[in-house]
Amino acid sequence: MINFNEYLNEIDFSEIRALCLEKGKPVEIKKKDYFIRQGELSKYSGFIESGIFRYTRIGSDGDEHIVGYSFQNDFVCDYTALIKNSHSCISVQAVTDSKVHSLSVYDLHDYWEISKDTQRLGRLIAEELFIEMYGRLLGFYCDTPEQRYISLLKRCPNLPQYITLKEIASFIGVTPETVSNIRRKLRQK
Repeated sequence: MINFNEYLNEIDFSEIRALCLEKGKPVEIKKKDYFIRQGELSKYSGFIESGIFRYTRIGSDGDEHIVGYSFQNDFVCDYTALIKNSHSCISVQAVTDSKVHSLSVYDLHDYWEISKDTQRLGRLIAEELFIEMYGRLLGFYCDTPEQRYISLLKRCPNLPQYITLKEIASFIGVTPETVSNIRRKLRQK
């Protein structure tokens, strides 16, 4: 899987990756176990050495909604909760057995304070996350479900090998039947 999260294409994350590998604690997380739980204080971020994580939120309807993914060589955290030192509004669950280098929020905050360059990097990361989320928000408002599905697969063609049709449907905000209909329609073209 190559850069499901597009922000990884925009910034050199080698320093943060090195920080996680140097100061982070290697943690094995079994399939279906949680790295973060919705409603709990977010204390860690991590670099994914191996594995896949899904980001979910239990909505007011009581249903679980897929809101994101992180794959090998990506990072895993609830960045908003981490920077605000607050309770997480999402859960992050292992889709596969995974290995993460878990970095405490304190180590991350200490890193941001080293120099103007590290502060700038922190700002750039926040900006890129905002840009990515803003683009997704506009997609939900302005694109059809078919356009969202096509865009997702263009960005990440191998995604159906890693996650279920039901999860893809949740991620793009439709029912699994709608995704099946979109797939059938695209095959006929």
